[in-house]
Amino acid sequence: MIVLIIFKEYLIIYIMFEELIDLEIDNYINYIVTPITPYLICDHFISDEINKGSGKYIDYDLKITANDLLKNNNYSCILNGDIIQVSVDRFNYFYDQILPLIKLNNKKIILITSQYHLPQLHRSDRTDNILKDENILLWVSQNPIYTNNEKYMGFPYGINQNSVNDYMNYVKGKKVKEILIFNPRASVHGHLPYNHIRRQHEIFGKNSGPSLDYKSYLQKISQAEFVISTPGDRDDSYRHYECIGLKAIPVSNIQYKSIFGENMIYSNALEMINMVENNLVNYKYNEPNQDILTIKYWVKKIQEIVKDC
Repeated sequence: MIVLIIFKEYLIIYIMFEELIDLEIDNYINYIVTPITPYLICDHFISDEINKGSGKYIDYDLKITANDLLKNNNYSCILNGDIIQVSVDRFNYFYDQILPLIKLNNKKIILITSQYHLPQLHRSDRTDNILKDENILLWVSQNPIYTNNEKYMGFPYGINQNSVNDYMNYVKGKKVKEILIFNPRASVHGHLPYNHIRRQHEIFGKNSGPSLDYKSYLQKISQAEFVISTPGDRDDSYRHYECIGLKAIPVSNIQYKSIFGENMIYSNALEMINMVENNLVNYKYNEPNQDILTIKYWVKKIQEIVKDC
């Protein structure tokens, strides 16, 4: 079966990062990856988080043209090659109720799992089964749970949608590297597990850097070659991307090579403590690839994976 994949080129503006720097843009939401990007590149979505009455929602006036499958209940309109976004809260519903319909109609789709709020998805028998399902051409997911699988692709959390314009306007200014490593302020929320790196090591939590306003925080990142960037509520974090866009390399204890590749230093608590306390980094600084912040980069990556399906 030949499956044609068509992305919404009328909605998403396909421009790489360096090109964005030279343009006057009022709103970067259609250019830079944010937690809500999956809603902009999908054909259909199964999610409650854009409905403010749910009590758990996206605080953003999002102009979505995709089909709301929960609201319209028109699952028969799903076509081969369509992209379906499923929120983490609705994952079991998709597995139990919608995937059987897709299989019954023999449609082959691209699945995107994402969610602005907690929780993140964890591996289970259901996730294993979806990955093996022949009706899933590709599974794209925030906070990825699989590695080295040709049908699975990690997707970035990105920059906060409410901060993306301030962030990009700051990026446009001239930056000079004056600091080797920066250990920014990191919150320790009450729901973080006891073994979380921010709880176990106060240097990454309550004894991390001073509290800064957003512009001062970005200024510190822009001055640094390396930035400590531990996970927060989830493994993926705004800070990882804030660093890369400002040509600083995030240093983290996560292992998201499918997203960051060589643009992150994958470290551990003891090594990072040594970096901060001794102002010593035993890694060579190379400018990270800012393009991984762009929607264009990830849409092209999806297209390349599914083009031969």
